[in-house]
Amino acid sequence: MKHTLTLITALLLAPLAALHAETVSPSEPAKTNVFVAGQDGVSTYRIPAMIISPSGALLVFCEARKKVITDASPTDMVLKRSLDGGRTWLPLQVLVRGEGPDALMNPVALTDRTTGTVFLLCRKTNLRTHGAHHRHLLLSSRDNGQTWSAPADIGGKIGAYDETFVPGPGCGIQTKSGRLVIPGYTCPEKLDAKNETGFRSRVIYSDDGGKNWRMGKPVDNHTNESQVVELADGRLMLNMRQGTGQSCRAVAISKDGGESWGSITWDRVLNECPCQASILRHSSVDKDGRSLILFANPDNAGALFGAVERTKMTVRISYDEAQTWPVKKLIHVGPSSYSGLVRFPNGDAGVIFEGGEKHRREWIRFMRLPLAWLGDGKESPH
Repeated sequence: MKHTLTLITALLLAPLAALHAETVSPSEPAKTNVFVAGQDGVSTYRIPAMIISPSGALLVFCEARKKVITDASPTDMVLKRSLDGGRTWLPLQVLVRGEGPDALMNPVALTDRTTGTVFLLCRKTNLRTHGAHHRHLLLSSRDNGQTWSAPADIGGKIGAYDETFVPGPGCGIQTKSGRLVIPGYTCPEKLDAKNETGFRSRVIYSDDGGKNWRMGKPVDNHTNESQVVELADGRLMLNMRQGTGQSCRAVAISKDGGESWGSITWDRVLNECPCQASILRHSSVDKDGRSLILFANPDNAGALFGAVERTKMTVRISYDEAQTWPVKKLIHVGPSSYSGLVRFPNGDAGVIFEGGEKHRREWIRFMRLPLAWLGDGKESPH
């Protein structure tokens, strides 16, 4: 009987041991293509946004461009969920359908840790009216992404509203004070899309759990797609795309929670194609005993959009509040583009990114990256 109990105990513990071994292994991470062009009758999937819900479910949102690859073509806003850390994925959920030529674009996801509510902000673009006509739709889920509220047009609930606001894309954050912050950009001046001028990065923020929002002031230079991270001292850092010839990421600091921003500086280490990028606080000294901030983008430098191919998706680590980036890891050498990052409770990082073997729109891929594999301060950049 004793031997039987010992065998049963060993069998019960074996899956837990295997799980532990998998999450800490420094071996090459597994790769899962979450969205694949052509699946579910969709031409192209683009613009991923990813978060982990309060229950631990992994949520990946993106644009389902139904007919063609083009921006602002007929597009649905869709979601896939994983309940096992990214190993398997539940069927596609259509959150908002684009009617006719309508496009649901630029997802930004965030969680209110006070209420456990998951929010998704996206932009509805309607080109049937005179010129581009935009609406900002906010959805919420209180059951970790299983069901969602009807999309609410929140334009009237955004103080100093600018209809040209483009969310993210990517994720928002909740600060230590409880403020919800969604980064993005507007077009407040004459636009030169080819040279990416006329855009200015900024954020919207809410201090009442997402009921009402206010638009912060724009930064002082030409920038567009942005992501935000809270620094250890409570300041916010905006990390921004720009195509004005610097060939690197733009950075600005806010001392008032995103209401205004100091002058832009250039992070010469973070190459810019230009392309969207993602940034995430992985750990902090007060909670984890050390500071880690992660950053991901195609590791190529090019002054203008299209001058350099988007390839070499790379994840970097900073240990000094994004001042330096001593560790970087190449995760896909081929075509790659937009991305998102999460941290799992055990310390693993997760990255979602667009890419392919021949072109960068073949799939949206998820990889779970053990910190030991990513570097953990023990590897030199390569």
